[in-house]
Amino acid sequence: MMPFSIRFGLVAALTCSGPLLKAQPAGDQSQELADILSTEQIQAASKKVQSVANAPADVVILRGSELRAQGYRTLGDAVGGIVGFRSNEDHAYQGLGVRGLYVLDDQNTRVLVLLDGHALNSPAELASGKLGEDFGLPLELVDRIEIVRGPASSLYGNNAFQALINVVSVDAAGSQGTPFKAGLSVGGNGLAELWMDGSAKAGSTSISLMLNGFQRTGTEQAYPELQAQPLPARLDREEQQSAYLRLQGNEWSFAGFCNSRTQVLASAPFGYQIGNQNNLYTNRRLSGDFRWEPHTETIHWMLRLFGDRNEFHDGFMPAPGRGSTGTLYDWDPDRSLGAEIQGRAQLSTRFSLTFGTEQRLHRFSGTTLADGGNQRIFSEVNYRIGNTYLEGNWQPLDQLSLVGGLQGAEWKPSTIFITVNGLDQGIAKTGITRLTPRFSAVWSPTSTDVLKLIYGQGFRFPTLYERYYTDGNALFPNSELKPEVMDSEQLCWSRRCTPALRVQASFSCFQWQHLAVSTEAPVGSEHFVYENSKNGIHGKSLETEATWRQGSSEISGGLGWYQWAQVNGRLDNVSAWNGVLKAMHHWGSWSLAGDARYVGSRENAATQSAVPGTWTLRASVRGEFSHGWGQLSLEDLTNSRRQDLVGPEYDPITRMMADGRSVRLTLGYKL
Repeated sequence: MMPFSIRFGLVAALTCSGPLLKAQPAGDQSQELADILSTEQIQAASKKVQSVANAPADVVILRGSELRAQGYRTLGDAVGGIVGFRSNEDHAYQGLGVRGLYVLDDQNTRVLVLLDGHALNSPAELASGKLGEDFGLPLELVDRIEIVRGPASSLYGNNAFQALINVVSVDAAGSQGTPFKAGLSVGGNGLAELWMDGSAKAGSTSISLMLNGFQRTGTEQAYPELQAQPLPARLDREEQQSAYLRLQGNEWSFAGFCNSRTQVLASAPFGYQIGNQNNLYTNRRLSGDFRWEPHTETIHWMLRLFGDRNEFHDGFMPAPGRGSTGTLYDWDPDRSLGAEIQGRAQLSTRFSLTFGTEQRLHRFSGTTLADGGNQRIFSEVNYRIGNTYLEGNWQPLDQLSLVGGLQGAEWKPSTIFITVNGLDQGIAKTGITRLTPRFSAVWSPTSTDVLKLIYGQGFRFPTLYERYYTDGNALFPNSELKPEVMDSEQLCWSRRCTPALRVQASFSCFQWQHLAVSTEAPVGSEHFVYENSKNGIHGKSLETEATWRQGSSEISGGLGWYQWAQVNGRLDNVSAWNGVLKAMHHWGSWSLAGDARYVGSRENAATQSAVPGTWTLRASVRGEFSHGWGQLSLEDLTNSRRQDLVGPEYDPITRMMADGRSVRLTLGYKL
């Protein structure tokens, strides 16, 4: 638990930040910043543009100017600087804990990640979301990050379970103005990154192309449970290449994205050899998204046609005595084509309607070669995911708006063919359907206060791995696995105390049913199957936040308290406290920014392991010039090396350490 003195100090700093800084006259600049604060717009909350104050959800926006000033490198780093979120790293993927809880073994299947409205969660990788280097877009090219805290399944369907993150690129935001930009970053841990972004105009069509390449040597990995010398940094190396093409016309747009990322793993899950340089994960993605948005007198239409190809590869070397008897190789491609049609109608001055349907056809074909190739597993699953939604917004009074919605989702397989060494497993084709409601009331009792009462429900369909994967020996499929369901009730209050100061507090309750967990199958103690937990989960959270802007200075921060419990049991990897404090100051073409983050202690009863609460500090100084910029960023200034718990598949390893203190220099050029 966070010590009382630290909690008191953080709250005091947020409450008294105005008097502690030298006050400046409230001139045009501070008033402009205050106006931005009260009129910021978001699209992710209701699939339409609206102000943050009127959005029927607990929402946060990270502005591009803040991302650049703070010098964040990955999406997980940026979102981890918001109260209610924390990153969880196992040096394979960057996970995201939401409101104190990160389910071990999860690969962000419970947070929906969007890039310009296109979902990045990949069925080929257990529906994983992209938060680390696998995201692929430099944050220098991000206009804003829109975040919904809480379920958003009533509009977005699967994976919008605990939260929703929509990253809006600079060109997608219509802020194209620099024909060419390029950046080069070098730093600790052998970091080297080069990206460039160019744009042009051809008649009424805007064209933009981003190219990005990244590599790092990594850091030494030490595992106290093994009582061995640290493993060399080369066993933690990583590389990534990506490209993003955007075309924009008067009523249409197209975005094409490709990304390839390879991570060498010093650790090894599932009993394979720790420290073998051939252990690795490779993720590849190719996607396209076309949108046409014609306007009529009564309805704003949007038609989307999109497709994705996701590939996941892994390879692990055997470790005698740890349960593995030969090399393991996986190749899991998933291909999909989809379409969405949406309409937004303003039926009267006080009532509007949003309706639509999204349908996606998937074809998954996976190959697993285990035991040095002696065991061969082939999987083919063809399935359809459908999502139909309807949401109405009624404003009976100028100060009150009511939002109600209902979404129907379907997961329907057409082909399931899984063989182990040529033997068909005979898995049943069982479909899943879900109805998901949503209701919210947004009331402005005064010109400076906003109250939001929000009820939402989220669901997460079982992943292909959880429902169908089998090795015919130790892990068995469960075609009857149900979707996870979360009911959420939230009460949010925000107040604009002065033109420079805004505060917010929120209280939330959660009820989580059907958590998918790996359990022992009846056939024997060494055989496992994914089942829905019969014990429900209950959670509570209380979060307070404040933002103060005066002249060219800004201070923001918050404190969150979280409590999670499972009926007849306990939950692992829960952090009871989360604190964030940020500061930025601009003078002329220079800026200085930094943040401090606190994540409370966490425990894992299954492995009898725990990690302590940790403060992490970072700072960045940036200079803007006529044809470029320079930035020096320092991460983990005190070298605290936060520790994160990992799932049981890494046994005997129970925790892993962050990279620690590092310095990064970035030089940029622009026309």
